[in-house]
Amino acid sequence: MRLYGGKGCGSAVVEALLAMAAVPYDVEYVEGKDRAARDRLRTVNPMAQVPTLVLADGTVLTESAGIALWIADRFPEARLLPDDPRRRALAYRWMVYFATNVYVPIVIGDFPERWVDEDAARAGLAAHALQRLKDAWLAFEAGVEPGSFLTGERLSALDVYVAMIARWRPGRTWLDVHCPKAMAAVRRTEEDAVVAAVWRRNFG
Repeated sequence: MRLYGGKGCGSAVVEALLAMAAVPYDVEYVEGKDRAARDRLRTVNPMAQVPTLVLADGTVLTESAGIALWIADRFPEARLLPDDPRRRALAYRWMVYFATNVYVPIVIGDFPERWVDEDAARAGLAAHALQRLKDAWLAFEAGVEPGSFLTGERLSALDVYVAMIARWRPGRTWLDVHCPKAMAAVRRTEEDAVVAAVWRRNFG
């Protein structure tokens, strides 16, 4: 497998889960000014977005949540999703929830120029996106039923995904105050040796 990623980007969860599943892979970091690397990425993913995972048979996977769920399904021996059907269903629910309700406002806030032209409109859009992001985190905090981790007593793909997103907006200070249940699980996740090694590489 070959993973196209970026330091501190959505590819971090893919790196961590592949390592947790003991799956060998190559990684190429596509940094902003490296036009050659971006051109290589564009040959397999016209959107030139990371993460992009190219399987051994040439199949191309994109979208961090989708890749995470594929890894969990493809390598069941790694036990990256709960065994209990109810908790597994909740893991699917919250994974997709974060991909749509949390990840999307972050992108909008980071790149408002992709949607509106005027500076004032961009500032307004970014502010609304930040509020939407906070509301999504608050709804998650109210709805999640964690044990030691978000889906029970065992670390799951959902924990790693949420821990990655918790590195971004609205910031750890706000999350610690407003989402203590979620952040307790995030901190336990970041203590895992495999996750910690990938986080050092991606987030310093």
